[in-house]
Amino acid sequence: MSTFKRDSSIDIIRGIAIVIMLGANVVGYVTSCELHPLWFDIYSSLAAPMFILLSGYMVAINSSKKHKSLNYYLLRAGMIMLTAAIIDGLIWQLLPFASFDVLYVIGLGMLVVFLLEKSHLTVKFGFIAAVLLISFLLQHTWEYMEFPLEIEFLSGEADYSAYSFFNVIKAWLYDGWFPVFPWIAFPVLGSIFAHFRKQYTNGFAEIKPVLYGAALTIAGFAWLYFAYTEGYAFDLLVKREPYGEIFYPATVPFMIATFGVCLLVFAFIDKTRESIVWKPLTIFGQTSLFNYILHTGIIAYIVTPVFNFEEVGLHPLYMGWIVYGLLVLVSYIFSYGVTLIKRKVKTRNFLFNFYFGG
Repeated sequence: MSTFKRDSSIDIIRGIAIVIMLGANVVGYVTSCELHPLWFDIYSSLAAPMFILLSGYMVAINSSKKHKSLNYYLLRAGMIMLTAAIIDGLIWQLLPFASFDVLYVIGLGMLVVFLLEKSHLTVKFGFIAAVLLISFLLQHTWEYMEFPLEIEFLSGEADYSAYSFFNVIKAWLYDGWFPVFPWIAFPVLGSIFAHFRKQYTNGFAEIKPVLYGAALTIAGFAWLYFAYTEGYAFDLLVKREPYGEIFYPATVPFMIATFGVCLLVFAFIDKTRESIVWKPLTIFGQTSLFNYILHTGIIAYIVTPVFNFEEVGLHPLYMGWIVYGLLVLVSYIFSYGVTLIKRKVKTRNFLFNFYFGG
């Protein structure tokens, strides 16, 4: 595979994940997730797996090429978790380190990947298998909360009794938004992707990765459908308003299916990355953390008050699509502005590069 100063495929895939994320996170604040079509629930469920997998992929690539130390990843992981805590506290006005949102598992995953990076591939595959097995056992033996632990610390009616050590650990391990089991498997899978992708001349744009990806995707979604469907597709899974994703909880078949989807996305982008149609997505891909923070603030301080989350069922679905489109447009304008600033301001400042993309 050709050597790039910056891997365009990774920026494109990250950009795809951002566009999906914007819709997954905003549409439910405009119209009830009960009204969302099934295809959108499945589509929305793909952003988080890609994001978390890419975080592990980049740790594997950077640690091998740039010989980064444990202290470097302790700092970056700590900053990711601190950012997650700030978002919880300042934007959502929730007590941090309780519901375990996606940035927490990304930060933890960076450390896990770094510690496993010198290990043999069988250790990594064994780690993923163990995570899936433990997840399966937890999901069949431990009560899964319909809504994760969240405490509005500025609310006069906040019930702090729920903020116990046991409940926090349970959220981290099992029933928060993105618990360790099974989500910690994705960054480790990302490091495995990094190992195999460099073995091919054209990345994953080869027949073997495509066949593996297709097999995993079909097998995973077929298993998920037949195991978690009673009256209509996937109705035995939990719906966590305002989100309609089909990973509450993230079951073993869901994990297998999205392992395959991620492989297929890599293969497709590696094959078509020179196409001009992907150019706008590289802007998103180069400013991913900035976009995550920006869209969270927009949802919390603009979308939620305007559409009144308590009355989302009163708004038609097309209104959700309109807001989704506007959020993509606004996010792109800000992201493009950031890239222009980065071209003019060449700096090694850690915080600047961390939040705006180095």
